[in-house]
Amino acid sequence: MVHELVLWIQQNLRHILNQPETGNGSEKCTFSMSTTVDDGLWITLLHLDHMRARTKYIKTVEKWASDLSLTGRLMFLGKIILILLQGERNNIKEYLILQKTSKVDVDSSGKKCKEKMISVLFETKVQTEHKRFLAFEVKEYSALDELQKEFEIAGLKKIFSEFVLGLVK
Repeated sequence: MVHELVLWIQQNLRHILNQPETGNGSEKCTFSMSTTVDDGLWITLLHLDHMRARTKYIKTVEKWASDLSLTGRLMFLGKIILILLQGERNNIKEYLILQKTSKVDVDSSGKKCKEKMISVLFETKVQTEHKRFLAFEVKEYSALDELQKEFEIAGLKKIFSEFVLGLVK
């Protein structure tokens, strides 16, 4: 219950703070659990810095995606690790909370640790040109052009150019 309360606060605090002050303070302020801004499918591109306990990490990511009804890709190209998620925005937010608060990897000494080196590269509501993913898949690419083709097929060529190419050194 506390977790749900924290999620609600995270999602609605900006709306509460943006409300203009009212006269006598006797008015009641009501918010629904889901706002119209969050409706529909969203797509988010995440970048992971590293993955030491790869097999366990992959299983965890697949389980979370399944539990939260998210589709997309976990993509590997050499040392570049990307997660492309598609689904309801609240489920993506829940995924990010799990990613940052659960012990999903191990540190250099082999102790379980939380993911601190994740970054959100891009987030938007799914547009008509974006392909709808039917499942969550783990894919390994041996060349940059293979990864680029995956983004192009998904209608995300611009996102690849703007965010992924900069990761390749």
